Amino acid sequence: MNPEAGLWKVLLVDDEPMVHEVSRLILAGLRFEEREIELLVAGSAAEARELLGQHPDVALALVDVVMETDDAGLLLVQHIRQRLGNADMQIVLRTGQPGVAPEADVMHGHEINGYFLKTEITAQRLNSIVITGLRAYRHTLELRAGGMPAPAVERPRDPLLDELATLDLGRATLLQVQPEVALASYEIAGVELVPQWRSSAGLLTAARVRQAAGDGPVAERFAQALLEQALFWARAWSAALGRPLRVSVPLVGDTLAQPDASRRVVEAVRAAGLAPGTLDLLVAESTLLGSAPAVRPAVEALRAAGVTLTLSDFGASTISLPQLSGVVPDRLKLHRLFVRGISQQPERMAVARSLIALAQTLHAVSIADGIASAQDAQFFKWEGCELGQGDALAPACAPAELAERVLQGRAGAH
Repeated sequence: MNPEAGLWKVLLVDDEPMVHEVSRLILAGLRFEEREIELLVAGSAAEARELLGQHPDVALALVDVVMETDDAGLLLVQHIRQRLGNADMQIVLRTGQPGVAPEADVMHGHEINGYFLKTEITAQRLNSIVITGLRAYRHTLELRAGGMPAPAVERPRDPLLDELATLDLGRATLLQVQPEVALASYEIAGVELVPQWRSSAGLLTAARVRQAAGDGPVAERFAQALLEQALFWARAWSAALGRPLRVSVPLVGDTLAQPDASRRVVEAVRAAGLAPGTLDLLVAESTLLGSAPAVRPAVEALRAAGVTLTLSDFGASTISLPQLSGVVPDRLKLHRLFVRGISQQPERMAVARSLIALAQTLHAVSIADGIASAQDAQFFKWEGCELGQGDALAPACAPAELAERVLQGRAGAH
């Protein structure tokens, strides 16, 4: 923004509605250099990315670390600094779970301007953080206006990368499976692999590994190991059950945009001799619907080999019908924001109905992720959602326990 006119734009990103309301009350009427503050709020990192596309002149972002995922806030910082190339915006992280993202690791590994525990932020402290952030933002713009270049965005090498390159994946991998339950029959119809890797920084999710490793050889190493695990268990479960069971695998790297990586998936699936539809790739919207020219031929090759594609976190960001119709996913997983506790919130019911209807229009299977009660399960069943995931239906378990659970029959929440 022009530092001589207009409002100062502050973006608050937090998945707790109460934080939004309290922050609005605290910041109401706050002014800096005779100009008022416009508070923009987002309930998730995905929603924040959409808002930043509409408001590129945000001066300060107050970002929660743990939202839709344990590292959603960190991935948002990476999006702002690297993908948007925005070095001017001041970014302050706030967390209520410091053990998930230790301060020393975050401050050294990310281009941020502050890191606070939520319990430390009083009304006066929040005012001070905002004023300090706006002053630093104004100073940056003044330097640029005076002919000095904007400070370069440093992209420090993630200290985890070297460790990941040599990590013993056989010992470090902790694998659980989350059943996918058919809501019409409450039988387990498939499973999603939920991998974590032990490291010096704690347990790493697939998203955290992707953040540290990017799309290079380290990410390919993790992706290959996870694929081998998926194929091994797919064969084991098929033998134990006497029928194939769909296995959904999260992408660690940007496999669809890497021709060699997608080719290796095709070759591995064909060598495994699995029934078509057994292996499913769980992909983010930015990967499946992005502009990489190699994505469409990769999708065609994967489908020819019997691999299906699931779009994760459906509804969390702007839905582009032209993009969806260009590369239609086989399955759409509704974001937890539109699933958990929905039976108590009519407004979110309307959104969920629209998302399910869109999936039906596209002839895609819909999956409700995060079902936490029998009432929520019943709602999605009535609305025609085919599959559900969540502890109320079937909690996650070790891979070796899955076959027995499937043979035991129907899941819970009915």
